Parts: sequence; C-alpha cells; structure tokens
Amino acid sequence: MLSLEPYPSRLQYGDGHFTTVRVSAGLPVNWQAHQYRLDEACARLAMAPIDWQALTPAVMAEAKLQGQGGLKILVARAPGGRGYKPGPGENHIWLSRFAEPAHYPQWRQAGISLAQLPITLGSSPLLAGLKHCNRLEQVLAAQALIELNCDDGILLDESGHVVSAISANVFWFNDGKLHTPSLDKAGVQGTLRSQILAQSSVLVGRWGFDALLAADEVFITNALMGVVPVRRIEPKHFGDFSQTRSLINNLQL
Repeated sequence: MLSLEPYPSRLQYGDGHFTTVRVSAGLPVNWQAHQYRLDEACARLAMAPIDWQALTPAVMAEAKLQGQGGLKILVARAPGGRGYKPGPGENHIWLSRFAEPAHYPQWRQAGISLAQLPITLGSSPLLAGLKHCNRLEQVLAAQALIELNCDDGILLDESGHVVSAISANVFWFNDGKLHTPSLDKAGVQGTLRSQILAQSSVLVGRWGFDALLAADEVFITNALMGVVPVRRIEPKHFGDFSQTRSLINNLQL
C-alpha cells in the first residue's frame, strides 16, 4: 500500500523504545517497573526524560477504560533534521489499549511447546536489555516459527548460548536451582524477569541449548502472558510443573 502521508521521522531508524503493560481490574500491573524501564531506555539512548506528570495520569485513565488487557507505551525521539543526527525537543509518546491474546490463559494453564529457531541474535552490548523499536530479528524469528510445529521458539546468540524466546524471557530449574541467561550482549530485560531476579535466588550466566534439554522444568515470562510453563522442547517432554507453580505462588506473580 502506497501512502503519501507524513510519518514519524525518527521511527524509520528504530529511534525509540516501548513497554507493554498488563492491565488488571483497571490498573497497570507492576507499573513502577515499567516506569523504570522507560527511564532507563531514555537515559541509555540519550533521549529526553519522560514527563511523568503528564504520562502517569493518561496511563491510569486508559487502564481504567481497558479494565483487563494491556497498554502499549511507545516513545520516539523528537524529530531532527535529515539523516541520523538527532534533534532537540520532547519525545513523542503514543499510548494504546488492546485485549489480552486469547491463547494466553490456555498457555498459562496447560503449558507450551518450544523448539530451537534458526535465527541467531547478534551481539549488541550498547542496546542489550532495552526494548527498543528495532525488532527485526524477532520478526524473522516469528516468521521462522510458522514452519515449526510448536508454540514458541528459543533464540540463541552468535556463540550458541540461549538468550530468550521470541517475545519472552526464559528460565529453567535444574537440581532445584533456578537459571536464566545473561542479557548483557543481546535480549530484552523483561519487567517480570526483573521482578523474579529481585525476589528469588537465580543463577545468571551463559548456557547452550543442551541446558534446556537437561532441565527439570522450563518456563517463559513476559509482562502480559505472565509465567508460562513449557511442556515440551523438541523431543523432551516435561510432565511436572510443581517448581514453577510454587514459584508463582511464593512470589504472587
């Protein structure tokens, strides 16, 4: 489709970031963590700070209207001149409401299947952890997932280490110890991941795909889906979600 309408100039470079907030009973869940995420991204990307006196009331009003579901907050740098050089000025912020994906409750209850995806995530320490607007690797991963008989996929980095699922962080239990990949070179630091790290003892490091196959239990997380147990990874089946369910109950996730 051809359009001659103007477009946000900085988004053509992916010059922005966003967060997705779960809404429950008309309130934004874990709102403080999302505020921290947006502030951190603005600071690391040298963007103007968020005007919380304007944004917070708007978020609360939209959450009340939504009731149950989600809110997306997208922040783009102020328009500059032509080329990459950014200009001064306030950020542009878009706020939108949406319903929870219909399959998420089933995922949380029954678990999902995963497979290793043929897409690798490039190392980018300057951007690692941020939910910035250039998500082309995830788009390619979602396209590759269509060819596989599974619900989601595992992404590795260039060195063969596990990073994440397509739009979720990954955790696993092995011998009673909780593990999750380091995100200092690639991946997105989810707000729910941050909550689990702050409230639990978690081993953070670098492991290959074999670590998932050797695990006792595996689960994935993001702010909207919550904690989703994994019932199968390629040939291996996981029949017991007891440690995952216990974590959910203990942390009230």
